[in-house]
Amino acid sequence: MDMFKKIEFRFTDDNSVGLYSKKVNDIFHSQTGAFKEAYDKFYLPTLVLLKESNSKINLLDICYGIGYNTKTFLDQTKNLSIQIDALEYDKEFVLLSPLIEDNINNDLLKIKIILQIIKNKEDILTYKSLISYLENSDCIQFLSPQIIVFIKQLINIPYKNIDSLQIYEFLHNIYYNYISDNNIYSQESTNNNEFKINYYYGDARKTINNTNNLYDIVFLDAFSSQKDPMLWTIDFLSLIKNKMKDNSILISYSKSTPFRSALVELGFFVGKTFIDNSDMGTIASKNKNLIINPLSDYDFQLINTRSGITYKDPLLSFDSSTILLNRDLESKTSNRISRTQFLKLFNQ
Repeated sequence: MDMFKKIEFRFTDDNSVGLYSKKVNDIFHSQTGAFKEAYDKFYLPTLVLLKESNSKINLLDICYGIGYNTKTFLDQTKNLSIQIDALEYDKEFVLLSPLIEDNINNDLLKIKIILQIIKNKEDILTYKSLISYLENSDCIQFLSPQIIVFIKQLINIPYKNIDSLQIYEFLHNIYYNYISDNNIYSQESTNNNEFKINYYYGDARKTINNTNNLYDIVFLDAFSSQKDPMLWTIDFLSLIKNKMKDNSILISYSKSTPFRSALVELGFFVGKTFIDNSDMGTIASKNKNLIINPLSDYDFQLINTRSGITYKDPLLSFDSSTILLNRDLESKTSNRISRTQFLKLFNQ
């Protein structure tokens, strides 16, 4: 299946490139910034663990996508030995990762992405500046000589005629790794880490069983639970818990009540991640001392409403519609009060 039938590339507000899934009708990255989201919601919460940890980290990145969360973590940390296991359904997305160096044969895809970013952001990038970056950085190793020649030929094509080429998007790993201002300052830091990545392709509910590590850090960056709940069920979260060390953390952008409810039911200590006093996401651990901002009394009361009914997938094989339907049926027959009723009572 052509990748561009599945996704669109979009600039986010920090000028990093994000993805939009046509299949799920949802974004891979926040519009406020793909880089900013990775930094604020995934890297910063790891500091509570990094302050206490030794120099070796095992990281599980669930829904790796094109690698923003892992790449940002590597950029911001130094002098660590890091083992990364990345779970991603679609191998085509992983080939766009800035950490992938073995996809040199994917030249057609690279051309498509190069031209679309130039088309969408002509005020930021020009053909000549692109060639300059390609010729004066290590980026040149990712492209065959034929691709460089082809791009140079495009310099003389009028901008207004780019659409007629029927070429879609620009390579994310070139842009993010070598052109974006958000990443240029941190190029050296990744090299100070000794890291290895293993990729597992397919349904994470299955591939997680193929991993052999216990993890210090788990990133959970699936699509929103309201649209694609398969990786937010209490059953899948139980698998994650079994893969975590006693002094480890699970980090997610999600603030959903069913997700937090499932974590509590599984025996995690659960807290919030904050940026500028705003609730940015969720952190969970088996170790109470790693939770700096625990859930409030309000949060726990909300968990006990119908909103806190968890997503369930006991066979780890249900599709999204079945999981959503079953939860809806459970909610309708539940004796719990509704969220609306709770809010009225709480605000009295």
